[in-house]
Amino acid sequence: MRLRALVLVPIVALAFAPGVAAAVTRLDRHGTVLLDGRKVFPIVLAKGPPADGLAAVSAAGVNVVKVGPVRDWSQAEVARTIEDNRAATAAGIYTWVNLSGFAQIRPGGWREALLRDVVGKLEADPSGSAVALWKGADEPWKYRMRPQSLRFAYCLATGKRPAWCGGHAPVDRGRLWVTIQAPRAGVWSLAPYAAVTDVHGVNSYPIAIGDPDPDLGEVGSWTEVLSLATPRRAVWTTLQICWRWSYDATGGVTLPTRDQMRFMIYDAILSGARALAFYGGQNPKCWGPLDAAGGWNWTFWERVLEPLVREIGAAGPLAPALVNPGSTRELATSDRSVRAISRRGRNGETWVIAVRRGAGDPVEASIGGLPAGAAAAAVYGEGRAVTVDRGIVTDTFPAWSTRVYRVTSSVRSSWLSPGTAHSYQMR
Repeated sequence: MRLRALVLVPIVALAFAPGVAAAVTRLDRHGTVLLDGRKVFPIVLAKGPPADGLAAVSAAGVNVVKVGPVRDWSQAEVARTIEDNRAATAAGIYTWVNLSGFAQIRPGGWREALLRDVVGKLEADPSGSAVALWKGADEPWKYRMRPQSLRFAYCLATGKRPAWCGGHAPVDRGRLWVTIQAPRAGVWSLAPYAAVTDVHGVNSYPIAIGDPDPDLGEVGSWTEVLSLATPRRAVWTTLQICWRWSYDATGGVTLPTRDQMRFMIYDAILSGARALAFYGGQNPKCWGPLDAAGGWNWTFWERVLEPLVREIGAAGPLAPALVNPGSTRELATSDRSVRAISRRGRNGETWVIAVRRGAGDPVEASIGGLPAGAAAAAVYGEGRAVTVDRGIVTDTFPAWSTRVYRVTSSVRSSWLSPGTAHSYQMR
């Protein structure tokens, strides 16, 4: 266990620790997750480090870890998951429990009984207060699971759509059901699955070994597809740490750089993500020489992911904007490769998230629609500021780059009218 975790545990526990009562998760009308009534932006590790490393990731801003087996819920796995929930509780983290193996159960029979046994035992332990989310079907469109075949499990685990329970009592009513799709099909094919889940997600992993020019824009594009296919835009984007195309048989490994990961994070948020998950830290195929001792990819965490999680975590200044998607405005830009949105943050702040999708030489682009009373904007994470002139900011965007601007203004409700920025290309 890393020493700094010992110092930070009490602070994190005060901020995130579940209470004695079970966690309750809901969605507001904009698809933001409400956890015990509080707006949260889930930052998820799937899966997280061993118990003695949870305090460190919690201190950075991770608030959910995935637990539970892929399919075989033996009594040993139930006991192991309870231990994982206890460790998460001690670190002030909530859990996302994998029930995907039950996604297509039918009324009656041993699989329904097993689901009741699993959920009952998890909730009966005091650590059941850490359970915040259930994981439903894994890539159902790809594996040709019909939406109708997912109805009973969804009703049974959430109490929603009572007619689908066929008279069987639900096992839980207080937690959201999350279904993750593969990056396949389109809006019309995926939309029917939104009826059998609360949160609709996608995993998109564009970086693969041997590919010198990955299309990082796939992440945002697939997030947009799911957003259009999902009422209330309750969309969850899973990004890569390590997956099966990250390594080869010779021991070669290619993982995202910090700049690539930062782009994918903010492109997903700009495109509608209400939660982010990071997959594969537990895969030893991508571990460095020292990671085996810690049982997780601590090298990638410290070099790439930790500073980015701190940027978007609940303790950071951007957090109020992340849980305020109802304030999102699409902003006009002077270059077609640059897309930008604004959101309101705390105390009248305006946050602008801008990304440039595509390769090539750097471009200079202007973004319109900022508060007219603003004179400057701090560039988040870069230690510089840019001038705001009549509600317009101009900056340089290299290939696959991100700019996040923090704008403060005494004129909180003054925005450029559509006509003011009409010469810009609106996307």
